[in-house]
Amino acid sequence: MAFFSRDYEVFLLLAAPDAAPLWASAQWTPFAASFDGIVAQAGTRGKAGVRSHQYNPKGKPLAFGRLGWDDKSHAKWTHTAATTEARFMSLEAWAPTWTTCENEDQAPDVFLALANEALLGRADKPLRFGQRLVCAIATDLGPETAAAVHASLAQLARQQDAVVFARAQRQWGHASPYGGFTGAIQDMLIGGLFRQDDPHALPLDAHAFRDAWTLLDTH
Repeated sequence: MAFFSRDYEVFLLLAAPDAAPLWASAQWTPFAASFDGIVAQAGTRGKAGVRSHQYNPKGKPLAFGRLGWDDKSHAKWTHTAATTEARFMSLEAWAPTWTTCENEDQAPDVFLALANEALLGRADKPLRFGQRLVCAIATDLGPETAAAVHASLAQLARQQDAVVFARAQRQWGHASPYGGFTGAIQDMLIGGLFRQDDPHALPLDAHAFRDAWTLLDTH
């Protein structure tokens, strides 16, 4: 099986503009705990890896060192009342790590990405949503694992008063006629979700998205 051809259940969550930031420790800690078992299931291939892009007020990237999916790592990058200057932009979590996936030539079992809409060049514009989250679970892990991911994200969608909570089925990427693949799930968060450059300029209906998503109930 080619790297890009693994099948996934992909979930999309767009949080309300005034929802509490998921990168805040008080929000992330319970969510991460609900995901611990799911991430651990991918541990047969190796540990998970996390990377976060954050900046100081002058725009200099902050360094966190090597991050995993554990309490010690979560405490390094999440924000608390003492975190007054860090500006969160995005987060990626791979289980197993991206290096393991490359070495084994197999896409991850679990992938999660989170972005702060205000730091995507829209800080002074009205926002239809304040955070975007994409989570993908390989379908070969079984329906029970996909159901666990769905349940965890549905709870999060309720807490975040999500304006969109949806799912789709797709491969990790699309074969390219020139070799390799394009449109990877890892690229969906920033450049692969919406048809228009500014997703806040038009309604968040079916025409707004590049992929076909099925809306989900959060109750």
